[in-house]
Amino acid sequence: MPDAAASAADSAQSRPDSRANLLYADEQAPLNWREAWRLLVKSWPFISRHRRLLAIKCALVFVSLTFFLMTPWPLKIVIDNVIDAHPLTGIPAAILIPIAGASRTSILVAVTLFLALAVILIGMTAGNAEGLGTNVASGGLDQAGLTANDANDGGSLWNGLFGYLETRVTIDLTQRMNQSVRTAVYERFLRSPLALYADQKIGDAVFRVMYDSASIAPVFYRGVLAPIMSLAMFAMALLVLSAQFSNQPVIIVAAILFLPVIAIGSSLFGRVLRTQSQSMRESGSNVMAAFEERVAQVLVIKAFGQESRETAAVDAASWQSYRATLRMLAIVFVLTIVLAPFGSVLIGYCLYYLMMQVVAGRMTLGDIVLLASYGSMLANPMAIIGNTWASVQTSVAGLRRVHSVLDNLAEPVGDARHDGLGRRVGNLEFSGVALGYGAATVLSGVTMSMRAGQMVALAGPSGCGKTTLICSIPRFLEPSAGTIAFDGVDSRAVAPDAIRARVGFVFQNESLFSISIEDNIRYGSASASKADVREAAAMAGAAEFIDRLPDGYSTMLGRRGARLSVGQKQRIAIARALLRRPEIIVLDEPAAPLDPGSESGLIRTLATLARDRIVIIVAHRPDTLAACDRVFFIHGGTIAASGTHAHLLATNPDYQAYLSQTAAEIPA
Repeated sequence: MPDAAASAADSAQSRPDSRANLLYADEQAPLNWREAWRLLVKSWPFISRHRRLLAIKCALVFVSLTFFLMTPWPLKIVIDNVIDAHPLTGIPAAILIPIAGASRTSILVAVTLFLALAVILIGMTAGNAEGLGTNVASGGLDQAGLTANDANDGGSLWNGLFGYLETRVTIDLTQRMNQSVRTAVYERFLRSPLALYADQKIGDAVFRVMYDSASIAPVFYRGVLAPIMSLAMFAMALLVLSAQFSNQPVIIVAAILFLPVIAIGSSLFGRVLRTQSQSMRESGSNVMAAFEERVAQVLVIKAFGQESRETAAVDAASWQSYRATLRMLAIVFVLTIVLAPFGSVLIGYCLYYLMMQVVAGRMTLGDIVLLASYGSMLANPMAIIGNTWASVQTSVAGLRRVHSVLDNLAEPVGDARHDGLGRRVGNLEFSGVALGYGAATVLSGVTMSMRAGQMVALAGPSGCGKTTLICSIPRFLEPSAGTIAFDGVDSRAVAPDAIRARVGFVFQNESLFSISIEDNIRYGSASASKADVREAAAMAGAAEFIDRLPDGYSTMLGRRGARLSVGQKQRIAIARALLRRPEIIVLDEPAAPLDPGSESGLIRTLATLARDRIVIIVAHRPDTLAACDRVFFIHGGTIAASGTHAHLLATNPDYQAYLSQTAAEIPA
């Protein structure tokens, strides 16, 4: 039967102040640079925990960079000192003459050996390198497809041995960073208060776990490592040029001018890029949410013949995601068009200046080759540094969605002074408890107590709050007023895991996993023996039908236990709860899918279990209510009356009316 949880959730979704609207409200605000920087700082712990791989990655980058800075020299030396027979001067003379002497033949041999070593180590000669990488040309024009490269990034600017090693390290580092974020977000969803799932779209949650979590690697590579490497490259190239061409500052000045040009463009387009990236991710999560919901409801869709309608709905969501990606590409195109003319002017002037220097005889052709290579080495780092802010915008939008989960979906933890109850629970007491969802209060003034040795029932009309009440016992929901105490200890002072270890829960709509029956029963009790599993199944009345199955307890179940009847699934769920040997057993209408004979057997089992523990049953059937030691009748948003079934039936008109109404609804 539907209960207050469902009705409250429905009403919450329609309210502008519901948790669904407030949970990620900060994502709707403009993402300025201060917020972006805060997100980068908050994300650093996910990166810094992999210090060994970070050190190896950086070492390979900077060793390779040293070879990279040396590779323009061989061509200059061959042109000027081997072909044109100019004497060695400057840096080449300081290095080569002590090693190879001044003859052209020995110089050529030394240069050739260096080039061979460079090819082996970084796959590079004469200033050209083919980088390695795992990126594919196109992962698809939507956020999920585009994110695939970020999630599996492994690359190097170089080739050869160093490039291969760096690529291997990068793949490992990327996966570890992604996994750190992914598991943190996934765990936060699992540990979130149960009320969240009245509003949360499962597809959106999956998108945040699978795709938004991949934002962490681009943040490090583009926002941290690339700028540091670029600064080092710029400083080293500037040092070499200053030593060799102290009288030619034009190339250096021109390269430096790239920085303000690109920085201005990044600042102008940064907010637009962040906003559009946020839109892309929201559209992508909407596609996944739409698809997930329709697959989950496939029986309803087929029953009403709505396949075409629902296909069109998913298709529309997918096209919306595609259009969001096209808008992002258009913004990048405009950014390129705006900045390209300025860069072209600088490059054109530099080429003209160098050619005039050669014509005037003040520079050699080898000098031109060297300066052109180092000019690129100076310009590229400035371009990377200037473009850093723009390049991390899309990843920052993903990080905001990640930290929305990490910051907002926090399940309460217990006081460190009470990390457990310390002994077997003998009493459970509610004192003035109020429960609800958001601003909607479902129950108030709930006061009741129960002790080990009792089997108690919660009864009341549909939607009165029975499920809401039992969900507060293991702290799925927190009271807005009053206290829930275990042996006098406030539940708020006990860690949720410590309480749940003592509570066996059987839900009204039970779901099973796509694993074997035995593993389903053992879920939550991994160390239980096969004999324990069979004993729990027998106690729950499931052993008989399990033994009739061809594979018995090894029978593999389909998605959500689709191969079993509702009653069979319920019995397995009860066996799963009983196997934990809990001190408190909570069952939400366990007899609803059972026939009268099975119900009687279950009640006898529960009565036996109640001899040394608390058994709480949400029930409607008179036979179940009559078998309980005490019935708490919920009416009018509180505990209206309590006593035995016979006492309430004789003294409470509302209880009588409730039973009369439910008698017509419950099948005989």
